[in-house]
Amino acid sequence: MQRSIFIGRPTITFDTIDSTNDYAISLVSNSNPNEGTVIWAQYQSKGRGQIGSNWSADPGVSLLMSVILKPRFLMAYQQFTLNILASLAVRSALASYDIDTHIKWPNDIYIDRKKICGILIQNVLQGKGIKNAILGIGLNVNQDHFDVPLPNPTSMRMVSGTVFDIADVKSTVCIHLQEYYHRLMEDGFELLKEEYVELLYLKDEVSEYEIDEEVVKGKILGITDIGKLQLEMDGG
Repeated sequence: MQRSIFIGRPTITFDTIDSTNDYAISLVSNSNPNEGTVIWAQYQSKGRGQIGSNWSADPGVSLLMSVILKPRFLMAYQQFTLNILASLAVRSALASYDIDTHIKWPNDIYIDRKKICGILIQNVLQGKGIKNAILGIGLNVNQDHFDVPLPNPTSMRMVSGTVFDIADVKSTVCIHLQEYYHRLMEDGFELLKEEYVELLYLKDEVSEYEIDEEVVKGKILGITDIGKLQLEMDGG
């Protein structure tokens, strides 16, 4: 089932853009870009995260990119598979720089209790399947401080003391996305799901989670096939 997908070929670059995800969605709506096309910007003025939250970064210090995939082997109810794919790939890319992270459900990347990366997945459905998927990644790379009131942010530079070449980081993320995408096509969902669950942030601790707009306390047992948390509730 494996196909040769080359993530990052081509890469469309911008100095400034409203949103790489918005550009990618417009691209798939009005043309037929190659699977694996990457939109990469030095700065985006209208970046956003999950549930419509705004995401901001100074120019030239973050990796801001969106990847176009065409996972037509996935059904619409399997959309969370792409959250797993992107989270594992970014975590693996960071591990290649000796930066150890965990995945905060559903798809933020954390070091200890600080956020280093946010991921936003937007899908275009066709019938019961997924026609196109946009994987938006905002990775803090070279910040040495944060002026905006973000909750507990950190960066690759802040945790390692190293200034990184963002183009190199982009290439590394693309390589790991390609690896995990091919693994998904070849091995299926379950193996990636198991890896994802083992890497979840605070997995073995009682913590607070928002489930159906209600805050509950519990310990993560796993996730369902559609990405819902399975919790052992605090106090039984």
